[in-house]
Amino acid sequence: MRSLVVLPDDRPCAPCAPTLPPARPKGYCRPLPPARKRPKSVLWRRVRQTVAVLLVATLTGGGAYVWLRTDLPAQVRLAAQDMIGDAGATVDMRLGEVNVQGRVHAPLEALADAVGVERGDPILSLDLDGIRHRVESIGWVKQATIWRQLPDTLHIEIVEREAFARWQIGGRVYLIDAEGKVLEEGDRADFHNLFLLVGEGASDKAHDLLDMLQTEPVLASRVVNAIRVRNRRWDVEFDNGIVARLPEEGAAAAWHRLIELERSYGLLRRDIKVVDLRLDDRLIVQLNPDAEPPPPTTNTPRKAGKRT
Repeated sequence: MRSLVVLPDDRPCAPCAPTLPPARPKGYCRPLPPARKRPKSVLWRRVRQTVAVLLVATLTGGGAYVWLRTDLPAQVRLAAQDMIGDAGATVDMRLGEVNVQGRVHAPLEALADAVGVERGDPILSLDLDGIRHRVESIGWVKQATIWRQLPDTLHIEIVEREAFARWQIGGRVYLIDAEGKVLEEGDRADFHNLFLLVGEGASDKAHDLLDMLQTEPVLASRVVNAIRVRNRRWDVEFDNGIVARLPEEGAAAAWHRLIELERSYGLLRRDIKVVDLRLDDRLIVQLNPDAEPPPPTTNTPRKAGKRT
């Protein structure tokens, strides 16, 4: 086998010679490549997310329970009011004016007692929720909104209930709304146009009675009184003094029956006193005792005619 002989002229020059790594010292150990991170499993990620959600829900629910079931909100509010009130007194922001809007029928004396503030009180220490609750306890007031206008004004805006009827019980007369809420005591002259409910339980059933009467608005406008008999049924009195007695059950059907009788025969224009509709199969009418008796009928003899 022939050996390869490299002549001096055939050796590569220094720039063309390949670069070799430096010689390694004895005991040298080649370092291992960095370990690749193993990807986290989907199950472990879901477990961590579930634990985080449960932790947040527990903290939120516990905080809500403490806030709603304990007196902590009241304590925080009172502490804040004391601190704000002290600050208001320090900077000398005191009540100088109370502005009331929306009042028509609510008594001014009752409203002033419910507000319960005086000129010169620290305006930031006023209990607005307490003022609102006291104002809404007045019969006429349906809703109240209270707010401050710094530096010295307190605003009170109220929405009043509407008077629906007068209610007489125990010898006293009250104004009530459609839900039976008592607005005030007394028979005021400016509300005499409202019809009168009489008897125990009449105020609670006033709204149902109105719904029934309004099925015939023309006839309903003639109703002046409605008497609750033994808290079971109604006697309805019209503007000409006629009383319609309605049954305990089926009052709406009896009212429609009266409407048809009025349309067909003008029953309520007759000289009668009472129309009793408590029985389904008959109608009982009581005549007015002051009515004039009908003229007597004379039996004239019939002339004999010619026979044909």
